[in-house]
Amino acid sequence: MPQVPQVPLPWRTVPYGSDSPRQLLDLHVPDGPGPHPVVVAVHGGAFRAGDRTGELDALPALLAHGYAVAAVGYRLSGEAVFPAAVQDVKRAVAHLRHHAGELDLDAERFAAWGRSAGAYLAVMAGATGGRRTPFDTVGADSSVAAVVGWYGPSDFSLMDAQLAAAPPRDGTPVMDHGGADSPESRFLGAPLAEVPGLVQSANPVPWLRAAPVLPAFWLAAGSEDPLVPHQQTVLVVEELVRRRADVTFRLLPGVGHAGPEFERRLTAPVLAWLDEVLRR
Repeated sequence: MPQVPQVPLPWRTVPYGSDSPRQLLDLHVPDGPGPHPVVVAVHGGAFRAGDRTGELDALPALLAHGYAVAAVGYRLSGEAVFPAAVQDVKRAVAHLRHHAGELDLDAERFAAWGRSAGAYLAVMAGATGGRRTPFDTVGADSSVAAVVGWYGPSDFSLMDAQLAAAPPRDGTPVMDHGGADSPESRFLGAPLAEVPGLVQSANPVPWLRAAPVLPAFWLAAGSEDPLVPHQQTVLVVEELVRRRADVTFRLLPGVGHAGPEFERRLTAPVLAWLDEVLRR
C-alpha cells in the first residue's frame, strides 16, 4: 500500500521571488470560508539543510483550527550567506500579505513559527517588522502579529561560552560554534571571530530593542540542549520582558535539541495561545 503523506499536499505552491529556486512557499488552506489567519512555517536545518516540504508537525492541527499554513523555502548558507535567509522569509511574508485578498488570507493575522534555525528566522521577522530595515527587499509590509520560536539561536558569539559553563548533564558532546565550519560561521560567510559586526547585525536582540512595536512571542527551549544552549532563548526573552512585550516562555527540563517532547507538550498550548492572540 502506498504511504499516506504525513503533511497534506499544498493547495498552491507560490513563488515569492526570482533570485533562487528556493524562493517558493507551499500554501495549505483549511476547509471553510476565509479570510484565514496564517502561520508562516520556517524550517530548521542549521541554516544549511532542510526545505519547506514536510515542515511543521503541527500542520494538521493548525488546519483543523482554521489556520492557513505557508511553508517557506529560503536560500541556505551554501547558496547565499546572511542576510539572504532573513530577507527571504520577510519577502515571503510581504508577498503573502500583499496578495492576501486573492489568496483568501487575513493580512492582519499573520504568525511566524519556526524551530532551531527556523526559530531564529521567525524571531528576526518579528523583531524587524513595522519599519524599513536592510532585511526588507520589497516595499510591501512584512510584519507578523505573533512569533512562535522553539530552541533557536540569537547571539552567536556567546554560544560556546554558554555551553562550556553549563554542558548537558548526560555528557552529550557539544557543538563548536566558533569554528570555521560551524552552522553560524557558514551562515555569516566567515568564522565568527573575524566578523564581529556581522554577528551583531545577525543578533535579533538589538533589533528587538529598536523596534517601534513588537508582536507577541511564544518561545521554548530544552534545558539540556547540546547544540543551541537554552540561554540563547533566554536572551531574547529578557529583552522582550524589558520592552514589556507580550512573551510566553517554556523551558523543558531535561530535554535536548528538538525531539517529540516539544510537540507532545507544547503544540496544544501554542494553538490555544495563537487562537487568543490572532483572534482577539
